Amino acid sequence: MPLFSYRARDQKGILVTGHLEGAALGPVREILSEQGLIPLAVQQIQAKKEWLPTPKFLRKVKPEEIVLMTRQFHTLFKAGINMENLLGTLAKQTKNRHLSETLQRIQTDISQGSTLAKAFAKHPKIFNDLYINMLAAGEEAGILEEVLSNLSNLIEKEVEIKTGVKSATLYPKIVIGVLVVAMTVMLIWVIPEFAKFYAHYKAQLPLPTRILMMASESVRYYGWILLLLGGAAYLGFRKVTSTPTGKLRYDRLRWKVPIFGTLGQKIANARFARVLSSLYRSGLSITKGLSLVEPILDNEVIARDIRLIRAQIEKGQGIAEAMKQTVSFQPMLIEATAIGEKTGSLDNMLESMAEHYEAEIHHMIKNLTTLLEPILLFFIFGMVTIFVLAIFLPIWNISSAVMH
Repeated sequence: MPLFSYRARDQKGILVTGHLEGAALGPVREILSEQGLIPLAVQQIQAKKEWLPTPKFLRKVKPEEIVLMTRQFHTLFKAGINMENLLGTLAKQTKNRHLSETLQRIQTDISQGSTLAKAFAKHPKIFNDLYINMLAAGEEAGILEEVLSNLSNLIEKEVEIKTGVKSATLYPKIVIGVLVVAMTVMLIWVIPEFAKFYAHYKAQLPLPTRILMMASESVRYYGWILLLLGGAAYLGFRKVTSTPTGKLRYDRLRWKVPIFGTLGQKIANARFARVLSSLYRSGLSITKGLSLVEPILDNEVIARDIRLIRAQIEKGQGIAEAMKQTVSFQPMLIEATAIGEKTGSLDNMLESMAEHYEAEIHHMIKNLTTLLEPILLFFIFGMVTIFVLAIFLPIWNISSAVMH
């Protein structure tokens, strides 16, 4: 439907502006009148013609942009600005075009009488179930200001941890990438030249050299088969891990990986405590909060344990007692949850534990590069040693034969 911009006055004479979808100018004016507004000016917004569709990567909204938008949302709402004007201001301030257009659509839905949660729920690719349910809880309980503050803090913590992990693993990724490129160049162009040189002497080559030559021939003549096998293995892995059983086994294996397994467990415990604390503080029940926490943790091991906790709570058991029957939650978190249940301060205890784990995570991330350096050095030294022995051992053997 066409989009119209309007200027109108409410019953108190206050000027109101916004956007509204409608079949034509007349029906839009009628909608405004039904809402108790006196239309001053209504005009259709002409859609800009695009010669090329917007690429998908330009339609993505980064978590950092959601954090900024939510913080601005909280500030404007706290200042007492009308919701329609608030959303219009957010749409203008947002630099991301896709997010700006989405906020305009939400503004239109609000002006047509939709609730905030329902308007946001129409855009699940940008706002997840957690975001929408917290908005709904804030609307119902009349604590939207507090909920927006919790939401922005929650998303900001998530972004901080993800950014920290990416930054810490950037150096190892670069080193491994450069090493793979160097090995490929050696196998395709350098090793064949040495093979031609050694062929003139018809001597028995050492085992490392023969292995390297076989690898070189495999890459040069059967590289496309290796790529196909690699692609098939990747697709097979994706298919297996898309099933509950396959994902459960893969996630269990991930938590057993040195360094990264411990880090992953701490991140999962921190996210669980942080999100559940925010949801409980926003007025949602424990069972509802657990159902929202489960999908955002992206780990089938802890998701399975959360389902077990929910089932036990529905039978009348306490959350801390149910957590003791699981393998995902660390003892300190379980003890803090038990104290929170007894004292009636579950949200505060969970928040304290989230802060504790987040401090540990930041410390681990800070030292991650240092922890990985010995492994990287061992890997690089091993690869260089294999190449050096494979290339120079035959030369030493030939030189010894000539001297004798």
